[in-house]
Parts: sequence; structure tokens; C-alpha cells
Amino acid sequence: MWAQESDGETGSSSEDEEDIQCEILEIQRDEANQRLSELEEVSNQLLKEINVLEMQFQIERSCRESAEALAVKVSKENKVLKRTSQMVMPLIPELPENSAAVTFEPEADCDEVDDCGEETLLVENQALIAVSQLVTEEFTEMSQKLELEQGLRQHAEVFAHQMFAARGESEMLPQSSEAGLQLRLQQALEQISTISLALCDIQCCYQDQVRQSQSAVDQSAVLSELQNLREQLEGSEEEKKALETQLCGANGCVMQLQEEVKQLQEMLSRPEEPEEEAAPAPPPPPPPPPPPLPPPHTAVTNSLDFLRIRRRERATKADQNKAAPLLDMQTKAVDEMMERIKRGIVLRPMKRTQEDDSSWKDQRGENRKSAVVELKGMLDGMKRQQLRRAPSRRGRNGGEVELLQVLQRRRRAMGENQDQTRDPQPGPQCVPAAGDAPWAGESGSAPVLRRLKQNREKRDSRIRASALIISQEN
Repeated sequence: MWAQESDGETGSSSEDEEDIQCEILEIQRDEANQRLSELEEVSNQLLKEINVLEMQFQIERSCRESAEALAVKVSKENKVLKRTSQMVMPLIPELPENSAAVTFEPEADCDEVDDCGEETLLVENQALIAVSQLVTEEFTEMSQKLELEQGLRQHAEVFAHQMFAARGESEMLPQSSEAGLQLRLQQALEQISTISLALCDIQCCYQDQVRQSQSAVDQSAVLSELQNLREQLEGSEEEKKALETQLCGANGCVMQLQEEVKQLQEMLSRPEEPEEEAAPAPPPPPPPPPPPLPPPHTAVTNSLDFLRIRRRERATKADQNKAAPLLDMQTKAVDEMMERIKRGIVLRPMKRTQEDDSSWKDQRGENRKSAVVELKGMLDGMKRQQLRRAPSRRGRNGGEVELLQVLQRRRRAMGENQDQTRDPQPGPQCVPAAGDAPWAGESGSAPVLRRLKQNREKRDSRIRASALIISQEN
């Protein structure tokens, strides 16, 4: 198989070399033909120019011959004129004296004629000299061109002879160079075999290197993936621990909030029962509100949270069932009252239907005035702070705390007054503190107890309204 392939390759390579040589010879032949054609064109142009120059030379020669003939004629005429003038000279004394003036005219004419003849001769001689110079210059140029044309023609003939000789040699080369071509083909085949073996070795080495590099890359990729997975596992474990801690804290917070909600529900369910019981009794005209003792601060804050939740539930129920107009009127009244308190407007007391003791009136009025003055001072300070700088969240919280403190003071003061007014009356008429059990065993005939009950209901409603307003502001 290898021998057959080598024979086929040798045959194809020999054919290729012969084709290449033929192409080279054809190219050389074409170039030689082009050069011959160029030389022929140049020689034709030179011949044309030589013909033109020969024509010009003949014309100049004829002109020169005609000029020489004219010069000969002029010289002959001058000689004739001189002879005639010499013949006339002896006849001059015989002329009369009167014609002395006339005798000079022919002489002047002769002088003028002589001058004109000399000038014409000079001009003709100069023209002939110039023409002769031009003719000699052109003759030298034509001789040089002829020499160049002869040299070029000889060179072209020599080149053509060489081309014919090279063509004959190229025709003889295929017959004489077959043995040399066979030797060259054998050498080329040997070189090809050695090169093919070297290429096989190089391919094997390259494949081994590629396999090694691929294995190294695979190992590095696997190691990097393992490291990434380990890092991800560590991060997920840390996140899991953090989430577990957050869940534990959230569960604790939820339990605390549930307990607080239960407490708030219990605390709010207690004051709701007396309100339901006191609903059927027609309320008398309300006196000015004396606030009772306030509950502890922690209960107020918890009740605020509970009131917020309850307010949201009420808002959803109101959207579904369209809350009753009475509740709307109450909320509007509470809002107006809180706005007046914030603005520092003193609420006018309602007309009393029943007369009370003068001492109780004075004490309650003084307490109310003191509470209103405190509220005004606090609101003025808040307004000044708002004018100085923009209200911040801390400022709002501080104002709410101060408002709650003032309300607590007012409730305590009003509670002391209630205790003082409650002492001279019998035991079943005592008033419990905020958040205690409802009124029990009351006959409802005493006007003081009725007013205290009404004041207590108003106080609860105001506390709820203030909590709602504070939650809205937050």
C-alpha cells in the first residue's frame, strides 16, 4: 500500500513540476513577445520620424539652392549696374551748367541702390547662415536617432535570437531531465515520509499533554465546587442558627403580647359592663368634666396598643357594615374636644339642672383651671419648639408623654375632690377607682353620684379618644 501511494505521489509530483515549468516557459515566451512587439513599435516610430526628417532636409536643401540662385542673380545685376554707372561717368562734364542740381540726383539714386543691394545681400546671407545652422543641427539629431535605432534593432535581433535558442532548449529539456526529475521525486518522497513520522510523534505528544491538562482542569473544578459547597453549607448553617434564634425571640414576644392582650381585654371588659347597664337611664345635662384618678402608666401604654388593634378591627367592620351615625357623632365630638384642648381653648361648662355645694364647685373649678393652664403652657412650649425646628418623632413622643402626665395629674386632683365629696355620704355611695368593678347597689337618686358616674363615662371616652388621636399621629 505504501509503495502504491508513493508511486501515485511521485507521478502526481512529476506532473505538477512539468506543469509548473511549462507555465514558467509560457510566461517567459509571452514576455519576450511583448518586448518584441514593443521594439517593433519603437522601430516603426523611428522610421516614421526619419522619413519626416528626410522630407524636411530635402525642403531645406531646395530652399538653400533657391537662395543661392537668387544671390547669384543679385550679384550679376549689381555688376551690370556698376558697368552702366562706369559708362555714364565720362558723359558728366558734357552736361550743361544749369543742370548742376540734376547731376546729383542719379548719383544719389545709385548710392541708394547700392545701399539697398548691400542690405538685401546681408539679410539674405544672414538668412542663409541661419538656415544652414538649423539644417546642420537637424542633421546631427537625425544621425543620432539613426544610430540609436540601429543599436535598438541590433539588440532586438540578438534578443530574438536568444529567445529562439531558449525555446529550443526548453523543448529539449523534458527529454533530458526525466532522470533528474525521478531522483528529485524520490528525495521528496523520502522527505515526506520522515515528515509524516515526525508529525505522528508530535500529535501523540500533543494528545498526551491535552489529556493531562484536561484532567488537571477537571480536578481543580471539582475542588473549587467542593469548596463553594462547603462555604454554602457553612453560610446556610449560620443562617439557620440565626433564624432559630429569631424564631425563639419572636415566640417569646408573641407569648408576651398574647398575655398583654388578655390582660387588656380583661381590663377593658370591666369598664364596658357598667356602660351597658347605665345605657337605659336618660343622662342629665353633663357638668364640666372632673377627671378621676388615672391608671398606672404601663396600663395606659398597653391599652394604647390594644386600642390600636381594636380600632383597626372596628375600621374593617365599619367598611363592611357602615358604622352607625351615633358612633360617628361621638367620634366627631371627641375629635373636636381634643382639638380644642390642643389649641388651648377652654371648654365652657354646661348649665346645671341641679345645684351643688359651693365648696365642691370652687374646688372643681380651681382644679379645672389649673389643669387648663398646664395644658396651655405645654401646648405653647410645643408650638415654640415647632417654630424653632421641624417636629421630630422624639418631640412628638415627648409631647404625648407630657400630655399623659398632665391628664394623670388632673385625674388625681379630681379624684381627691371626689373622695372629699364622697366622705359625708353613706358607704354604698363610694366611687371606685378607674378599672374597678362597676357601680353596684346604687339607687341613682343622689345627683352627685349621677354626675360622678357621668364624669367617669366621659373620662373613659376621652381617654379612648386621646389614645386614638395619639395612635393616628404616630
